[in-house]
This record gives sequence, C-alpha cells and structure tokens, in this order.
Amino acid sequence: MSEAPETVALSKFACPACGGEATWNPARQKLVCPFCGTESPAKQDAGGAIVEHDLVAALRGIGDDARGWQADRRQVKCRSCNAISVLDPSRQAQNCEFCGSAQLVPYEETKAAFRPESVLPFKISEPAARDRIRAWYGKLWLAPSALAKKALTDTVRGIYLPYWTFDARVDAEWTAEAGYYYYTTEI
Repeated sequence: MSEAPETVALSKFACPACGGEATWNPARQKLVCPFCGTESPAKQDAGGAIVEHDLVAALRGIGDDARGWQADRRQVKCRSCNAISVLDPSRQAQNCEFCGSAQLVPYEETKAAFRPESVLPFKISEPAARDRIRAWYGKLWLAPSALAKKALTDTVRGIYLPYWTFDARVDAEWTAEAGYYYYTTEI
C-alpha cells in the first residue's frame, strides 16, 4: 500500500524576465508569468514544507511589514452573502464570486490583512475542472434535465482561500449504543 504524497506549499516567486508575480499553472506544472508569459520551473525553498506556527506567538509577532497586498487592490463586500472580494483596481466586479449577487459595495478594512506565507498549488487546470463538473452532471440520476444547460459551468474559476489549521488537546467522554434488528421466519 503506497502512502499519499505529502502536500507541499509554494512561496511567491517573481518572474525572471519582467519581475511580475509568477503564478502556478497546474496544466503545465510550472510557474507562468501572467504579464509576459515566461515559464519557469517551480523552486521550492525549505523543501516545500508547510511550517506550523504557534497561533498566539504568530499573531503577536506579525508586524505591519507582513500585512497588506504590496500592490494596489480594491475590495468589495457582497450585501447578499457578506463575502469580501479583493480585486485589481482596473477590474470592475459585476457579480459576487461566491453567490453571484450583483449587490457589491466598496469595503475598507480597519487593518490590512496578513500576507500569505505560502500557497498550495492547484492540481488541475480550470478547463479540466469545468470538464469534470460537466461529466459529473451526466452521472446525476435525479437532477433536473435542464441542469446541464442552465448551470454556469463556464464561470467556474479557481480561487485561493486563506486558511489556518489548529491543533487541540481535548478530553471528552462519550457513550454509544448499537441496536441490531433481525427477523426470522418460522413455519
């Protein structure tokens, strides 16, 4: 039995040609610059290991230099689902990325967000994800017949979500009962 491959995180990398931020392309399994198209292999520092930090120490130790986007960004808040989206200032958001609502209003943070320390790369490309969703539609037995036509599969896009993991030591007592019912036929 083989073990699952270890999950590794990628740091942010500048494009060697133009200096823009190169992004991970899962189809090519390389870093690709969205500005000039330069491809470069993924370099991983510290063996690509995900470093865990003590929560309290990390929150106290994060200075203002580790906050913010280091680029112009515009934030909007959805009045329908309260999701906050961070956009390039040149982009006009027309719908919420999460719920599709058009009720977007400008949003200002009280303090800048923490900058990510690393990023887990996507394993499949966006077109492959769309194809898998469409294939899944075809396997549904009780789905409405118009689902495949009305679903907005072409709008599916990958997004990066920040997350934190927590470890906890817990002592808990629990009990359970199991009931077994069986029937026999007697003649």
